[in-house]
Amino acid sequence: MVTHTLHRLGDEDNLKKDYVVVAIYAHGINDNQPDSRGKLLRIAEILKSQRPVNMINELLWNFTPAIQAVYDDKNSFKTALKLLKKEDLGISITVSGLLSEVREIAEELGLKLHTINLSLGVFGKKELLPSEKILEITSMCGHHCVSPNLVKNLVEQVFKNKITPEDAAEELSKPCICGVFNKARAANMIRNLISQK
Repeated sequence: MVTHTLHRLGDEDNLKKDYVVVAIYAHGINDNQPDSRGKLLRIAEILKSQRPVNMINELLWNFTPAIQAVYDDKNSFKTALKLLKKEDLGISITVSGLLSEVREIAEELGLKLHTINLSLGVFGKKELLPSEKILEITSMCGHHCVSPNLVKNLVEQVFKNKITPEDAAEELSKPCICGVFNKARAANMIRNLISQK
């Protein structure tokens, strides 16, 4: 079960532009079948064809059991799922997004939701965490490889007009080798942080 994209923070408006697709082998079931690697690579090509805002680096396509991409556009996301359904390659597909939108798209495409995972939030010493606005950015890397200090530093550079929000978002996406960090959403959130300074 893939849940590393489940804990993305944000309000409904900015989460409406955040759709993650993960294709992964089922260990012991389809990871060693004939042409299983070719099927995973075909999924990568389909996901790339719909212009994700970020995706796992192509250099890793031949070495990973999972292909991951993130979209900021509902239609691109929907078309990617439609193409994946049409090819029916037998590889597990997991998506993350607002449940209402994912459910609506699934119904339109005739897809049945197999499992729904929900994040129950954050527990423990929350006072030790960075601000919620910073966490909205760092939580887009499900393995939490994006440092809150890097976010603060880059926001400061944008505020001083040293770099653009897009350049900052690009830099923030680099530690997230899975390719699920939504650069477009991050750039918008950085603009919002700047406007509040």
